[in-house]
Amino acid sequence: MRDFLDRVHGTLEHFGFVDIGILKLCLVSIGILLGVYFTAFFDRFVVVVWILFILSWLYIVVKVFGSFVNRD
Repeated sequence: MRDFLDRVHGTLEHFGFVDIGILKLCLVSIGILLGVYFTAFFDRFVVVVWILFILSWLYIVVKVFGSFVNRD
């Protein structure tokens, strides 16, 4: 598993701005499709999905902007 993760990380190092944008577009698209097809299923978990979104968003914000705050 470690070898697989190292290979993925090595590949991602070569991604450019457009590649990352297309990856994000792909992930957003699959999320929208899953939401459309499984609407009844996800209705029960809307609060959980919101909590996961907020927690992951806060993590990313702290990770990105925390490096600006901690610089000397």
